[in-house]
Amino acid sequence: MSNLLSTSQERVYFKDLMSRFLFVSEGWIEAYTPGRTAEELTGKTDFDVFTTDHASAAFADEQEIIRTGVPLVGQVERETYSGRPDAWVSTTKMPLRDERGEIIGTFGITRDITAQIRAEQGLARQAGELGAQNERLRELDRLKDEFVALVSHELRTPLTSIIGYIQLLRDERASGLDTDHFAEVIERNAERLLRLVGDLLFLSQMQSGRLALELRDTDLAGLAAEAVEEARPEAARNHVDLTLSATPVPRITVDPTRIAQLLGNLVSNAVKFTPEGGTVEVTLAADDGEAVLSVADTGIGIQATDRERIFERFFRTEAATQRVIPGSGLGLTISRAIVDAHQGTITVRSDGEHGSTFTVRLPLAPEPLALARRAHAGRSGGASGQPARTVATG
Repeated sequence: MSNLLSTSQERVYFKDLMSRFLFVSEGWIEAYTPGRTAEELTGKTDFDVFTTDHASAAFADEQEIIRTGVPLVGQVERETYSGRPDAWVSTTKMPLRDERGEIIGTFGITRDITAQIRAEQGLARQAGELGAQNERLRELDRLKDEFVALVSHELRTPLTSIIGYIQLLRDERASGLDTDHFAEVIERNAERLLRLVGDLLFLSQMQSGRLALELRDTDLAGLAAEAVEEARPEAARNHVDLTLSATPVPRITVDPTRIAQLLGNLVSNAVKFTPEGGTVEVTLAADDGEAVLSVADTGIGIQATDRERIFERFFRTEAATQRVIPGSGLGLTISRAIVDAHQGTITVRSDGEHGSTFTVRLPLAPEPLALARRAHAGRSGGASGQPARTVATG
């Protein structure tokens, strides 16, 4: 047995009642004391080989086994003496008994299980990644269902109205009715469809990293005034007081079409979610090197739980759903994408009951657009006579 164990690559030892080595195998020597011999280690202890902390822990384990006779089996622990930071071993320590069954020391064997641990960690990591992928797939499936339901509803409602009024126009009995009103309703619903298609195309560009900016020297006050005037008919129909307060702001290099889209989204949302008799106030000012656009309403407010998600695509607040307020859940997603593309920020403040305030801050002197994700794509003449810069964001 001694000859067999002395040549074993397993890390085997025998110790007496004082935890002094009686025997160590070749594998034990190779792992812990290369260059020394079994005879040289006989009578020594762990304190002659290992650090004080390790030797003290091993001595305590062995004395507990000697006292109780209870073995320590398959203890997995990080191995600190091989020089590998990710090495693991499995250690078994048992009482060593004589022919009468009396405990006369301890016996131990340690196995390198690094490969096994790595395999288990790899499997666990793969399982975690697979679980995360499955969760993402379930979320994508849920979003797909929501998207289909939402877009179907948003398409069906204006189409039904358009078809209905076209049928009325064709009806001879409608010759004495207000056909201008019919045309106005058809036009309004057609524009609603056009906006939805535009939002979907914008979302597709954003997700593929092909959101293009046509940068021009722009008057933000003019854009704000146009956005307010475009929303004024809807505000009048809802009996909402819509106002604009703008202080002088330096001209800024932005994509006027995208910023107009951003303002249109914010103002129309404010009007849509503000009940009859309420107010919507649009303000523009300069502050600390930034243009600050603010849209404040006295509407239904946004609950704290919803405020965390309102910029997610297709997300609709519970209040909007309960009140059957139309919308695709894309407006704020698109608004944030436009602001991000202009190196700005957009925030919302609401107490959940008494209206909301959306604030957009755009740098008056933005950083150079030669960032890693912004590629200069060319130049074209702007309508205002100022050169336009085309950049792609992604």
